[in-house]
Amino acid sequence: MIEVSIVIPTKNEEKQIGTTLNHILNQSFPNFEVIVSDGKSEDNTKSVVESYISKFKKQGINLKFISTPKKGVSEGRNFGAETSKGKYIYFFDADVYPVKDFIKDTLTEFKQKRLSLATCKSKGSDSRLANKAYYQFINQSISLLQYTPYPAAAGYCIISSKSAFNKIGGFDPDIYLAEDVTYILRGRKKRLRFRLLNSQPIKVSNRRLNSEGTGVVLIKYILCSLFLVVRRRGPKRGFAEKLLKYDMGSGIYKKRGKLFEKILKKIKDITEV
Repeated sequence: MIEVSIVIPTKNEEKQIGTTLNHILNQSFPNFEVIVSDGKSEDNTKSVVESYISKFKKQGINLKFISTPKKGVSEGRNFGAETSKGKYIYFFDADVYPVKDFIKDTLTEFKQKRLSLATCKSKGSDSRLANKAYYQFINQSISLLQYTPYPAAAGYCIISSKSAFNKIGGFDPDIYLAEDVTYILRGRKKRLRFRLLNSQPIKVSNRRLNSEGTGVVLIKYILCSLFLVVRRRGPKRGFAEKLLKYDMGSGIYKKRGKLFEKILKKIKDITEV
């Protein structure tokens, strides 16, 4: 019986997914499968993933590429999880680089603490001071929030038992941003135990921070956090989509809504006074 299923939602990730798969292939934990759940990519994501199938098969690991009926990160995670066979699901982004013992160590801690949901600490893929400060802020925030009515987790790594996924009902596809935090909040509402794991951090690509700007990304998350406190869920599509412009895939994140530009300018004006 497969113990762990790794689910990776993708869209136009031909430049990133190979590196992530190489790190997963190097895991010391033997009993897992990998499901790349693709949201109608227009590049060579499928070809890159399929080129790794034989490499995984040689190590007794099943890697499969599936296409989701609808595009979107929540849809990708849900469709992948629904087809998974593992008792535990690791939801990874397509640009994370787990060390060799990542699954082995985090799963051991997950079981020891009798958790239903978890995330881990993160660190960036470069040493830029602004990016290092960003991850330090994110890690400290998640660490403090785990004991409150408003726990949070970042989508680059969410660990969930399959039974917890079924109880929660998966990720909400109507949520435009913070669908990951919303998933954890819905789990807390159902009294499912969640914690930040300390055994292993995960390295995350800084492509979004470097292309869109660390400060811009942080401001988006802060605005979203205010919404989460009021509504206990992330903002839905529509107004938030126009304001926040948080696109999935490809690694280029430069589009911003006009309203967000005005808010950003206002914040800059205030901080410069």
